[in-house]
Amino acid sequence: MRLRVAICIAATAIIAVGCSTQGSGGPKEAGGTQQVSVTADPASEVSATAPTVIVLDASGSMKQDDAPGPRIDAAKNAIHTLVSGLPDDAALGLIAYGTATGSSDAEKVAGCRDIKTVVPLGPLDRNAFAAGIDGLSASGYTPIMAALQQAAAALPADGERTIILVSDGEDTCSTEPPCESTEAMPHDPDLTIHTIGFKLDAAASAQLKCIVDATGGMAIDAANAAQLTARLAVASDPESARERLSTSGFRNLWIGMTEEETRKAAGDLAPVSKTGTVVVQWQDCELTFTDGVLVEIAPRTGAATLDGLTVGQKMQRAAELYGPFTATTNSDGESVAVFPADTEAGTGYRITFTPEGKKADEGTITRIVLCRCLPATAGSSAGGTPTEIVNLVAVDGSGKPKSGWSVQTPAMKISECYAASQSAVTPGVITCGITADGADACWVGPEPDSILCLQFPWGTELITARGVDGVEAYPPPADPTPFGLELENGLLCRVRHGGSWPSPESNPSLAGAYSCRGQGTDTPIVWSESSYPIDRSEDRWTVLVGPSKGPLETVAVTKAIFLAAE
Repeated sequence: MRLRVAICIAATAIIAVGCSTQGSGGPKEAGGTQQVSVTADPASEVSATAPTVIVLDASGSMKQDDAPGPRIDAAKNAIHTLVSGLPDDAALGLIAYGTATGSSDAEKVAGCRDIKTVVPLGPLDRNAFAAGIDGLSASGYTPIMAALQQAAAALPADGERTIILVSDGEDTCSTEPPCESTEAMPHDPDLTIHTIGFKLDAAASAQLKCIVDATGGMAIDAANAAQLTARLAVASDPESARERLSTSGFRNLWIGMTEEETRKAAGDLAPVSKTGTVVVQWQDCELTFTDGVLVEIAPRTGAATLDGLTVGQKMQRAAELYGPFTATTNSDGESVAVFPADTEAGTGYRITFTPEGKKADEGTITRIVLCRCLPATAGSSAGGTPTEIVNLVAVDGSGKPKSGWSVQTPAMKISECYAASQSAVTPGVITCGITADGADACWVGPEPDSILCLQFPWGTELITARGVDGVEAYPPPADPTPFGLELENGLLCRVRHGGSWPSPESNPSLAGAYSCRGQGTDTPIVWSESSYPIDRSEDRWTVLVGPSKGPLETVAVTKAIFLAAE
């Protein structure tokens, strides 16, 4: 059986985590970081059948007060929680470094040898562990590689064994570049190293990734004390991770996969168009692709996040794990909020919940989706990733639906087309019929008098009409308006096309420009003071959104969907 050695490093940057586990069907690139989907409930018991040595970083940087509270306290509390959940027959040991010296230049030689066995590896002694952890203070250097070698030497020579390292930075004692320094690690075919990153800088992040690459392990990040506690439990039992939403994937799929990569990993995936936005069913999930790239994974069975957050829990737990949030109400009367999962990858958890009580965090979670939808910052639309521009093409050059699209019946009754679609960026996407029929996104069909029209930017069904006059490739508008908007708070908004709309009570001079998840007085609407409703003064566009009878807020646009023809 393969040895499990988990090195959990709590440090200062975000380390991307994938979504497959070796030995359970997930791909692993040669020489690359293993993609693993991981999560655990810190309150649940974790299994630890392998002898385990915990290595705790007690260097001077662990005194920083940003966990919140000192980092060393967050790490010690996480280890206390881990130990309390281990079975009585666990074999456990504790090593710490940085406890006996300072971090001055004069103390470096001694500091790089400052590695202490706090609790020898043996049958679990909870009292000894509690006393050992509580007696540690942070002060010295960070000899990561030397500490890992000492931990490996303390473990049995063969069979399963585990190392868990909690640290907040890169090795300050090794003279080798980060990746070369990993060559000093034991290369045992049964040895796997996993890392947890807790507030890592770029150099420390690179070093941890090299450790993972060299030993075939898994990299995890933690941004605060609550995440550290949950993810330390994950690292002690990585096999439980497969059925949880990691920060970037689920099972053997991850956000950003191409259609070809997804099909290879999923096996039974239905055909996916390489243009436009398509939703397909896979096992018990809904997968959303945009231009042939996987951008959203939505389990229908209520899978938990990396940290054990799941359907049925309160939003207070979501705020503890992922920070403050703002929410909007969708057309079903439920609220939606987006939390950061991996800021480097641009992924987030879009959480739907039922409002309860007077505060948003009292609501009960009803759905969790992993998506490429990360907000710029919680409660703010400033900064962040530039708005993604997508040109949706649903019909090929011969007038037939592209792969992944279908035609709905019965046909529409439309007599005339008269102009380019307001969302067109190329000739060939047109507006047809009267304003009430919603035919503002139509392509020329297979016959000269036929059209194929799309009513919802995220649908995959087209509606056809025959015997239509004025079907031609009108030139696009000089300044097209997006057909659909995806907002950082999780709302999906469709551009207005006729109808009678209310004005917001807070500012009657505004007009509705987009309906978000439906239309009506209680539905969130994108409002406009001018002919163009989107602020494009920065790379990350913003809009003013909210219900007609409620507060309005400025929200960033994560994706703008325009229309194009081949």
